[in-house]
Parts: sequence; structure tokens; C-alpha cells
Amino acid sequence: MSEICRFKFKEGVTKETIEEQIALGIITAECTFGQARVRLHASYLAVDGKAVIDVSSDVGEHIAQVFTGLMIRTVGEKGFTVERIRKENA
Repeated sequence: MSEICRFKFKEGVTKETIEEQIALGIITAECTFGQARVRLHASYLAVDGKAVIDVSSDVGEHIAQVFTGLMIRTVGEKGFTVERIRKENA
């Protein structure tokens, strides 16, 4: 089963802001899990106003948690929504 977190941001949150905060989440994951494991398990997509992080592994879960905390500090709790989506493998 794959699982993602889909983030939607209020108007004005740029792709650059989103990517900067995801990058910080990735750096913390590298410190915790090691670069090789992060390289194998980290997956995300960022566009203006939206982001998706694969949380199927503990690496992705860590990145999503750090990213969520950083975005709360950056845009506020009401500045975005997050939805966890599970997909059964066919």
C-alpha cells in the first residue's frame, strides 16, 4: 500500500517556499536515517500552492512531519490543509 500526504496552501505560497521547507525536512531525515536511505525512500512533488510527500516509509513520514511543523511556522496553521491519502496496490 502506498500513502501520501497532500498539502494545499493559500494563495501566495510559492513553489520556492515549499521546496525550501521540504529541503530542510530532507536534511533532518539525512541526519536521522543517513543519506543512502533518504535517497532510496524520499519522494515529493512541489508546485505553486501544492505539495505531495510520499509517506509510505518512515523516512517520508519524518520529512512530512518536519515539513508540516516548518510550514505552520511559515504560513500559520490556517495557511494550508493536509490530507493523508492511502492507495491499495493493485
